[in-house]
Amino acid sequence: MQTYRWTASEFLRAWEAGAFDHRVELIEGEVWPVVIGDWHGEMVSLVHAVLPREGVRITSSTLPSGDSLPDPDCWVRRVDAVPAGRLGRKLSEWDPSDVLLVVEVSDETVMADLTIKARLYGSSGYAVYWVVTEDTIYEHTEPRPSGYALVRKYGRGERIPVRYAGTDLAVDDLI
Repeated sequence: MQTYRWTASEFLRAWEAGAFDHRVELIEGEVWPVVIGDWHGEMVSLVHAVLPREGVRITSSTLPSGDSLPDPDCWVRRVDAVPAGRLGRKLSEWDPSDVLLVVEVSDETVMADLTIKARLYGSSGYAVYWVVTEDTIYEHTEPRPSGYALVRKYGRGERIPVRYAGTDLAVDDLI
């Protein structure tokens, strides 16, 4: 049995028409449900609260990445960034140099976030990608067509750099 692969334009038409009865994202042609829960919701709020805000906008809108339309838990862009284009009526495309940090909060989706989404965000040229789990934050840097060249794990008692702000945060304040 062959799996149907959605194009971004097909997915957008269906999404704009209200065809989905729950929150979904398009990842490499597949429609994925967006997983939520108590821990996930609390961590997303916490990450939003502690990230430095000077000169940036923090959002959780869809971030077009190649032919995919992922919904990162949050991402940071320059405050003066303007969309590089539009997808459908409701989505903006962004220049990778304006996207300073992409964050996925991950419990049930750790493997997909560390592999598929890392490849997706890295190949799109987004400078820094974090995967926040219950006990570790994985920082991906140096984007490449195949993902990221560097991945570093930060645990409790350590500090993770917030590269766009020239500072760092205690991992304990994030997980």
